[in-house]
Amino acid sequence: MKIERVGLLQGPHRGKVEAAVLAAAARLRSEGIEVCSDRAEISGGEVLSREAVIAGSDLLIVCGGDGSILAVARRAAARSVPVMGVNFGQLGFLSEVEAAGLSGALDRVLSGDYEVERRLMLRASWQGQEVDALNDIVVRRESSLAVVRADVEVDGLKLDHYVADGILVSTPTGASAYALSCGGAIVHPRLTCLSLMAICPHSLRARPVMLAPDQEISVRIEARSLPAMICADGQDLISMASGESVRIRRAPYDARLIRLDRRDFFAKVHAKLVER
Repeated sequence: MKIERVGLLQGPHRGKVEAAVLAAAARLRSEGIEVCSDRAEISGGEVLSREAVIAGSDLLIVCGGDGSILAVARRAAARSVPVMGVNFGQLGFLSEVEAAGLSGALDRVLSGDYEVERRLMLRASWQGQEVDALNDIVVRRESSLAVVRADVEVDGLKLDHYVADGILVSTPTGASAYALSCGGAIVHPRLTCLSLMAICPHSLRARPVMLAPDQEISVRIEARSLPAMICADGQDLISMASGESVRIRRAPYDARLIRLDRRDFFAKVHAKLVER
């Protein structure tokens, strides 16, 4: 992949631009690579919207936490733009390098010493609207005082009726996020599958269900249930009325993440989720 224009983005909630980010921008420009950003300090002048940065870049470098990387990666997927995450946050499960390793990571990227890993994404469709997610789609209760009553079908066939705080559909990438805290399985990211589970179900029989990537899930909120919310990657919240249905299936494109080394996934699970 020829890199002529790099989008360099810092997490939106960080006020002061990190010195490592400014150094990375200067290094890229010294190599004749155009740097674009939504921050003048990073771009060296012109300020673009995040959407314009994503649309016009050959590579995106996102410096922040997992939320920042998620927000960019799922929007970049539609344009097949690869993303390298640099952890300036806390957990950093989606990041490829820590902040201190940004300079070395740039050396490898500029020399072509990297791979692009594709990650399955989800799409939720309802009432003529669509939203995509890299981690998960959640249909959850809108009110903290009530449960969601929902009928769930897979490829048009009834799976079960759930009374729960919500229904969660996750990708292998999202298996180490909300799905993990809900008792879901740890799924290796090289698998291509979907995972469905009820959140805090009022049932002794509810168990996570693994599905093929081409299967379509339908979640219909009972008419007698209170309204629900559709949540994509914990970032988009959309109201869903009682009696409505949402279809969840694989998105027509994958997210692309820059990888520098062959990763020991289970070592990363231990480092990020066990030994913290």
